[in-house]
Amino acid sequence: MMVNMNYAQMVSVAKSQLANQVDFVKGYEHPLPVAPKTDTVTLSDAAIAKMQGENYSESAPTYIKPETAQSLIAANKAKTSTVENKVTDNRFNDMMQKILDKRLGIDREKLAELEAMIKNVAENEKMSPEEKQKAIEELEKMREEIIEQSINIKETATETFATNSEN
Repeated sequence: MMVNMNYAQMVSVAKSQLANQVDFVKGYEHPLPVAPKTDTVTLSDAAIAKMQGENYSESAPTYIKPETAQSLIAANKAKTSTVENKVTDNRFNDMMQKILDKRLGIDREKLAELEAMIKNVAENEKMSPEEKQKAIEELEKMREEIIEQSINIKETATETFATNSEN
């Protein structure tokens, strides 16, 4: 039998276990040492495996073929062409057309009515092709006359304004 001389440690162990008395005859069990932490920062996986007595093998890296610039450009064009086909923004064109119409004095409402009439004549199945052609030509002449009249009115208005401002 081994006699333990560290009585203070035996008393503290008994207190931690909530025992009423300390058994000095019973041997004291020393705590097991804590294993040191392995250094995973500076040691490679192969070194750690060798320390533990294990075999270590690395898998070969997989090769990923890089995308060429040509394939990336083609993919981008395909993506942007579908987006452009879906969304068309005509605000700039409409704005420029309105500015031109205002400067030239063209009435877009009258022209839109004539375009609708031309469309109706073209879709009319009761008319023969010759009648359709004649009606469309007459409507186009009317359209040209409206444009010429509006331009002439605008020119005369600017001329009278210029003569009035000189006086």
